[in-house]
Amino acid sequence: MNYFTKSPDHLFLREGTTYVKIPLSEIEYIQADGNYAYLQTGSKKFAIKRSLASIAEELHAPEFVRASRGVLVNFTRVTKISFATGTIHLGDHELKMGKAYHAEIKSRMPRL
Repeated sequence: MNYFTKSPDHLFLREGTTYVKIPLSEIEYIQADGNYAYLQTGSKKFAIKRSLASIAEELHAPEFVRASRGVLVNFTRVTKISFATGTIHLGDHELKMGKAYHAEIKSRMPRL
């Protein structure tokens, strides 16, 4: 079986001269900033010299959803969502949601 046929459950991110294995489940969100994207885990922030669009395309992970033009969130890490204030919370982090992404986010929310 080819390794690339299965969606990986981790990424290797460069930290100086070494690569660190990061499980996808530990990634809270990925935020665009100019030519870089910042990947936030529970304890650390990694800078990646790639566009958010190219990262989203290559990630192949259904748990990641766009919350705004510049933010991709790991939906399994979301703790609170407010459509009234347009915010999405992942632990201690509060991020702005774009109105254009509300329907996609709502469609992923099992609720009563």
